[in-house]
Amino acid sequence: MNPSFSHIKMVAIDCDETLVRSDNTVSDYTVDVLQRLQKKGVAITIATGRMYQTAKPIGMALQLGNVPMILFSGGLIQELETRRKLFEQTVSIQAVHRIFDLAKQHNWHIQSYVDDRLLCHHKTWQSDLYEAQTGAKAEFLEDDLYRLTAEPNKLIAIDTVEGIDKIIDTLTPLVGDVVTLVRSQSDFLEIIAPNVSKGRALAQLALDSHIGLENIISFGNAENDISMLSKTGYSVAVENATDHVKSVAHAICGHHNEDGVARWIEKNLL
Repeated sequence: MNPSFSHIKMVAIDCDETLVRSDNTVSDYTVDVLQRLQKKGVAITIATGRMYQTAKPIGMALQLGNVPMILFSGGLIQELETRRKLFEQTVSIQAVHRIFDLAKQHNWHIQSYVDDRLLCHHKTWQSDLYEAQTGAKAEFLEDDLYRLTAEPNKLIAIDTVEGIDKIIDTLTPLVGDVVTLVRSQSDFLEIIAPNVSKGRALAQLALDSHIGLENIISFGNAENDISMLSKTGYSVAVENATDHVKSVAHAICGHHNEDGVARWIEKNLL
């Protein structure tokens, strides 16, 4: 163990393209390292843009018990095994309706998350991509999607990189004051409640756990990780992270497909 990290009491790890490999699995090596870390008394939380439905298999594969998971990029904190919600902030239905009106006008693929259900208008290459990457099972509602009255945990737009750029440019002046727009991948745009972020959720979890942010290490790869990477006492970006994320982090570890997070933890925390 690196003596410089003897004060660390918690690690917060992003899922996609950070902890999880491209085939949506975690290796036996990663599972072993995280279990050893937990046995040393270091708390572990997953901090992801995913919903409970798709984060649960990753959490269960790690075999760490009833750990808290930061979901929807900070919109929900929920315990893995009991499903008990510790914090939740949804997107206002007025903002949702404005965004769906724009989606119809511009033919955007925007999916909604309500009560751990993934709701889409119709089957598209984007919904196929999301299901393949996360293991989620989408429900296709056609125009009923636009008439939902329950506030979702988040919306997500999926498009090409250039398409997401255009969606951001359109949405920012129209709804940027009532939602937070943040990329979780270059082709995924998270649309969450204002002031929601992984960093704010992690700060709340740390407070509830009586752990200072200076005693936490965070790991990530994408824009929606920056809020926690910039708050914790130490932060690590994976090799495949964006340049912006790398510039924020204190250190860079290996590629997510090569167990970069686990190898860094074994070297520095075990």
